[in-house]
Amino acid sequence: MATQQAYTSASPKNHDAYTGKQKPYWVEIQLVDEEGKAVANMPWQAENSATPGGYEKELKGTSDATGLIRIEPRYGSELRLFIDAQPLAKEMEQRSLRVSRELNDSTVRKDAEENGHIWHYAVIGELCRKLPDIEQRDGEPFPPPFHFPADKSFVGFKIRTNELEQRHVIEICPFRAWELVLHHQKEYSMANAINLGAAASLAYADDSMFDTASISRFFLTQCQDLFKLPQLRKGTYITNTLVHDVPFSERYHPPVFMDTSRDTSGGYDENGEEKPSIVGNGDTQLFYAYNNDKMIISWRGTAGLYDIGTDLVFRPVNTETCEINKVQCATLFPKGKVHEGFWNGYSRIGAKFKEKFEILNDLSERLDLFICGHSLGGALALINSAFLKDYNPVFYSYGMPRTFTRDSIALLSDLIHFRHVNDNDPVPAVPPEANVDNYLYELWGPVGGVLGGLWSSLIELPAWQIKQWGDCFWHHGNPVVFLTTTQSREWKDCKRTYPVAAGCITLKSRMPVKTKLYLVPALAEKVAQEAGQDQKGFINSLTQEDLAKYFPEGKNPNRGADLTFGDHFMTAYMPYINNKLLELIDDKGLSKDKHFTEHKENVKKFVEQMSEESFEIPKNESERNINFLTLETMLEKTLLSTLKIKNGKDSLERFAHYGEEEIENA
Repeated sequence: MATQQAYTSASPKNHDAYTGKQKPYWVEIQLVDEEGKAVANMPWQAENSATPGGYEKELKGTSDATGLIRIEPRYGSELRLFIDAQPLAKEMEQRSLRVSRELNDSTVRKDAEENGHIWHYAVIGELCRKLPDIEQRDGEPFPPPFHFPADKSFVGFKIRTNELEQRHVIEICPFRAWELVLHHQKEYSMANAINLGAAASLAYADDSMFDTASISRFFLTQCQDLFKLPQLRKGTYITNTLVHDVPFSERYHPPVFMDTSRDTSGGYDENGEEKPSIVGNGDTQLFYAYNNDKMIISWRGTAGLYDIGTDLVFRPVNTETCEINKVQCATLFPKGKVHEGFWNGYSRIGAKFKEKFEILNDLSERLDLFICGHSLGGALALINSAFLKDYNPVFYSYGMPRTFTRDSIALLSDLIHFRHVNDNDPVPAVPPEANVDNYLYELWGPVGGVLGGLWSSLIELPAWQIKQWGDCFWHHGNPVVFLTTTQSREWKDCKRTYPVAAGCITLKSRMPVKTKLYLVPALAEKVAQEAGQDQKGFINSLTQEDLAKYFPEGKNPNRGADLTFGDHFMTAYMPYINNKLLELIDDKGLSKDKHFTEHKENVKKFVEQMSEESFEIPKNESERNINFLTLETMLEKTLLSTLKIKNGKDSLERFAHYGEEEIENA
């Protein structure tokens, strides 16, 4: 076998493996990690059939600088090798995983077999006699089933009689766990987009209930199963998350759930599960999951009739709350108002789970905080982010309705928030951009909440075009827009028949090729700040005036009138993020597995059409599309933060290796 590089987490060295003079009975075992680096200085013991009777000499030692163990027993019977659990677990926590999780892709295996050695793959439980010191947590499978399989652990590594007088290479799986790649930063990140999108989707799990089992399975089982990537699964929809491996001691704690629709006073069913409440506690849910340095809070969106009622009651009310967030009574904002239904939903869960909220606040103070939510969940998450704004949360929302009025939004300018809007998703268009604080709210009590909203939408909204109606509902956050972009042809048709000639009329028709672009206006400012003199021409056409025109502050971009609820579900948001991430990884040359996405092909055809038909495309439309295409090219910047972390390149390559293009909404 080729010379192995010795490696420990403390100091690497280089030595040739010592083979020595062959004796009648001998075996060599070389311990390496998934990158082929030696696992040195590991105390070991070996036993055979003669050991219990004292006929065999004591067989023990320490792996040398190349990870090599040489055993020379007196008797040629089957051997069992044991590595001391604590030093092995401590050392393997410091090693990293190779990119591919397929055993057939092991470079260690290829090298060993080419040199005539016997290759094995083992998790640490197969090499230990007992458990190392591992923190046991309530609600977590124990011992960790991936690293300590029930049928193979604590019995030693077996070397049969016919396998003596050979070298065995044991590739040891690092003692690690998966962590979602997240970046606590002001700039937009594709890693944050896909992983917080996955967390927002997990809050639904099963539409019929708040499926805590599925969420626990993701963080406690999938994030510990190193043979495959943790996946978001909803019906037939499956997508991978972007993860990197961390020491097992830094794994996720069991998720914590809050659900106002459950009432433990009703007792438990035969499986020990809480029975759903049949009393009026409302229907608000969230979960949070955390590890050593990060916490994710995910709020669930609209999933039932009670939630729809919460959505519809959008009377603006003052932000006064009681018995939430460790205080008896507080006003979130000195001025401005909030959507009544969302505020009531948030207040219900805060009142019911005061102790859990106190723990959540304590964790928020010391951990990097990430908050997410889709639809109604995004609105609740924004309120939560406003309460926790002193802890600097990073908030990503998807298909979120307007939640606060303009005066409240002005007080949240420092909150990091990227608000994803999918083309013709109708939910970000409600409540309307109008003063909905009108007399109908007071006239008929709760019913007036709905009637007042209808009045605002149907009567006052047209007047909004010519008059500002006070403190109207506004959007918060930097928009991220999945926008269908079209091109049209414009020409003049003139009647030239004689004896009487007529005038000309302008005709316009839409061209066949359209494309859906992934637009993050905030990237333009970042690129402008970083641009050198030679780059300024590249972004010169994308001015602040253009951005304000296409993406007005506090409002939605002009997305047309063909609104469809098919664009609202998370299964309509996630494919664009997944596909764009695959495309960016390919463009960076980070993947051996090329993904020629439909989006990339459409953009190419769209640009060709622009070039071929440039003389007939209206100027304002041409300028708009050039700006949009320029803006989308800036998305390459969103991978830089992932590439800067340890093994970040491996994480992106692994995502691409196992990723597939998802079907996007037409």
